Amino acid sequence: MIELREVVKRYGEVVALDGVSLKVEAGEWVSIMGPSGSGKSTMLHLIAGLDTPTSGSILVAGEEVSAMSAEARAEFRRCRVGMVFQQFHLIPYLTALENVMLAQYIHSIPDEDEALLALERVGMAHRARAEAAKLSGGEQQRVAIARALVNDPGIILADEPTGNLDAGNEAVVLELFRELAEEGRTLLVVTHNAEVAGAGDRVVRIHHGRIENG
Repeated sequence: MIELREVVKRYGEVVALDGVSLKVEAGEWVSIMGPSGSGKSTMLHLIAGLDTPTSGSILVAGEEVSAMSAEARAEFRRCRVGMVFQQFHLIPYLTALENVMLAQYIHSIPDEDEALLALERVGMAHRARAEAAKLSGGEQQRVAIARALVNDPGIILADEPTGNLDAGNEAVVLELFRELAEEGRTLLVVTHNAEVAGAGDRVVRIHHGRIENG
């Protein structure tokens, strides 16, 4: 379970999150919707341990991520969280396979066979040796998902994962997410797209840093 308890996040005078409380059950797919600047991405970053709250607490499986040291939060991210972004964040001069193996290197020891299996899972094994810069947007996003999955995380955090994709590639990504949810992984997906949001188990709406529904 992921639990946020009265989480506040301030950046100077700007309040990005204002007393947010939320529970996400293990294996649940929660879609997070809201206008730009409402605090959606900030929430994901805090859950991932990329940042810490100004006040309040964040617990994952009973462990308080928000109280961990920076080193412990980095280890938590490496071992338990897979992140998918709208902008892909692949290294353009590396191949698809090398981009996935880089995530393994950060976690432990690169394993080419495991990285290839991750690419096969997202339908990209045939493009494993292609440089990321030469892949289409849909192909890059699938490689980014393979990178997120290669270390077998229980939690997937996705920030506008279909925002740069056409309808066909969006459908592919949604199907992958459905499979991950069926496997029991916990998904938090930030999106502006009502169809993407509706594919999950529950929609949480956030506005001006506050949750409008639970």
